[in-house]
Amino acid sequence: MNAVKFKEIIFSVFKVRFIESQNDENSSLLSGFQMFFFMFSVIVFSLLFFYIKIIYFGTQPTDIQEFLKVCSLLFFYFVLKNIFENMLSFLFLFKRKTARFLSSKANYFFAISVYSYCLILLKQYANLNQSLLNFSALFLFTVCFIFYILNNKNLILNHLFYFILYICAFEIAPLLIVIKLMF
Repeated sequence: MNAVKFKEIIFSVFKVRFIESQNDENSSLLSGFQMFFFMFSVIVFSLLFFYIKIIYFGTQPTDIQEFLKVCSLLFFYFVLKNIFENMLSFLFLFKRKTARFLSSKANYFFAISVYSYCLILLKQYANLNQSLLNFSALFLFTVCFIFYILNNKNLILNHLFYFILYICAFEIAPLLIVIKLMF
């Protein structure tokens, strides 16, 4: 759909300074590229959670209803989170300040999903150990979170209270609720 943007997303994990063309485009959340990557990411993270559920909670690997439950919960979680983030940034007139922040967050999210997809393929076809898959995915999240903070450090340090409030309200609490519903 957009090879240049795909390449920027893939290599954004390895760059502390993200490519600035993302801000100039003023990209929409409803573009075909964003929607495709959003659905792709939801499916990949659903597979990761489903594998965790198989190993640690004894779910049957062929239980499609359980996978659809995990997938639908994650889909609604990410949709509601994106709606609330954009609605609150628009409501409190932070849209211009947070546009780059939300854009880089979405691109790191998409990059993690592409790399996690590669790990899932290795697990399926090269018999990668499940614990190695879990630790590799956790490592990817950690690296992307560190780069995410380094990339937006000026915005975060200038509004540290709001950033901590954002992390608690939009990242940690809803994720704990979704995990509690899944398991």
